Amino acid sequence: MGMQSFRSPPLPLPPERYDKRYLDQLIKILGTYFSQLDSQNPLNVEGVVLTDLTDSPVGLPPFSLYRDGRNVKILLPQDTGVLGVLGTSNLGSVTITIS
Repeated sequence: MGMQSFRSPPLPLPPERYDKRYLDQLIKILGTYFSQLDSQNPLNVEGVVLTDLTDSPVGLPPFSLYRDGRNVKILLPQDTGVLGVLGTSNLGSVTITIS
């Protein structure tokens, strides 16, 4: 299983003695590496196997996967992961006259 849209940059081999240019290059490459890790680019993965997915989104954090029948769904931030909804209201009385 590998990430298709991400490759870590190769690190330069260290010199025998301290070299400022080497350290500058190393820091630049590590900065690139962490930028790639922090990016919001889509992640393409091959060979993922999902087992034991919960069948209820109750209590899951956003972007969690859960099973709904034979479908796998993603809990989006605007979705609510609550078990059932119950509401009652009392508006007063209504009089109906039939003539």
